[in-house]
Amino acid sequence: MHFDLKNVTVQFDEIPALFDVSCKIADGASLLLTGPTGAGKTTLLKLLYADVLPTQGEVFIAGQKTSALAPKRMRELRRKMGIMFQDAKLMPSLTVYENVLYPLIIAGYSKREANKRGLEVLADIGVSYVRDKFPRQLSGGEKHLVGLARAIINKPECIIADEPTGNVDSETADKIATILKRENTRGATVIIATHDPYLAEHFINGPRLCLYEGTVVGIEKQEL
Repeated sequence: MHFDLKNVTVQFDEIPALFDVSCKIADGASLLLTGPTGAGKTTLLKLLYADVLPTQGEVFIAGQKTSALAPKRMRELRRKMGIMFQDAKLMPSLTVYENVLYPLIIAGYSKREANKRGLEVLADIGVSYVRDKFPRQLSGGEKHLVGLARAIINKPECIIADEPTGNVDSETADKIATILKRENTRGATVIIATHDPYLAEHFINGPRLCLYEGTVVGIEKQEL
């Protein structure tokens, strides 16, 4: 899945969160968004899955302009994405297993297909042991891993991850980073917002787009 942002500005209550941002992300690429808290990284990610529309400029997902997309087509595009939220956003009334299967259920998979894929992914991520727990019973690291399982359950064309290794131990961070890199190697476009130097230095092979106060201040090529 590819993306194209053209002179994009996003304002909230007349305050710019992003200003005149342009970038292209090719099919199967990886992109690391860096910058301090409040730089606009999360807002840029939201543009990429059309949770936010630009105040000015244009955003294209797979060649389609987000501000012109019908709701049905928007949903179809999102179903081809896997999203890791900064705070996991697990549904509190559902078990871990039900949370992970949710993208498949709304996509119309049969119960048999969804269960087969769900068991595979839980085992792959290493969280089968918490499948029957509720989010409130999980540690912070476990929530991140469950969020990763949900993000890859539908074998997405693109993974968008907001601080995927934030506030987790080094072992969990290593597991998350390794799986994200694996999914990129398999052909998924992977876009990560992070200020974690461990993730940035060791697991992303591709350019870094550096943001500061909503403005792109640098694009750095990183070959690892």
